[in-house]
Amino acid sequence: MKEKTSIFLKWGVIGNGMHVTVAALNTFIEKENLPMMMAMTFLAMGVWFAAGFMLGKSRIKNRETDFLIFGIICILPALIYVIGAQGMQSMSESLTTVQNYNLFYFVGAPILFWNSPFYPIMNLFPDSNIYIQININLIFVVFVVFMGAYLGKAYKISRIKKKRNKIKYADM
Repeated sequence: MKEKTSIFLKWGVIGNGMHVTVAALNTFIEKENLPMMMAMTFLAMGVWFAAGFMLGKSRIKNRETDFLIFGIICILPALIYVIGAQGMQSMSESLTTVQNYNLFYFVGAPILFWNSPFYPIMNLFPDSNIYIQININLIFVVFVVFMGAYLGKAYKISRIKKKRNKIKYADM
């Protein structure tokens, strides 16, 4: 159990670190340049897919529910911020203008930074609430991580089967 937790945390931290790097690179791109924005979205999804793939490849004992838990662990820092922001938004009606700006820069800016590679996905739902768009991004990340881990496990199993077949045919 301890080994599984450490592997989950290792690949979750690597995935989040790489995602922050992609988000930082995304700040240098013009938002009107749709091909570059799509490239950044695919890069962010590639980072999450790779984190899931490496986790799935690392241990064959993991089950599919473990991959789902890993996906939730990966988005946990962003999820906590989003839930906090959604809760604090209800308070914002009674706040002054300065307090609202402080609330945005403390809570809203990191959320927008984390979601910046997903602007093309967010633009698919322009009339919906910003939190709905952000929640869609988080669910999408969990899905991509899950698929990466599942395919990583399938890759590991196929490699083991190939090795066994090689050994079996070498003995004949």
